Amino acid sequence: MIKPLEDKLIMCDVKDMKRKELEEFADRMRIDRNSFLLQVQELETELYFCNRNKRIGEVVDERTKVETR
Repeated sequence: MIKPLEDKLIMCDVKDMKRKELEEFADRMRIDRNSFLLQVQELETELYFCNRNKRIGEVVDERTKVETR
């Protein structure tokens, strides 16, 4: 028996579970973990490009200042 405490937090007592229930629980945990890892990877990629674009903007601004002098 799986008891959701919050939207994304799951607690259960695996001692009382049968083999099939344990397998289903493990499958769900793998799916949740993989989904979480994909979200982390997407956020890291987004952060990388945000930082890269910010740095590119700074370099362009510096070059524009040098050219206008």
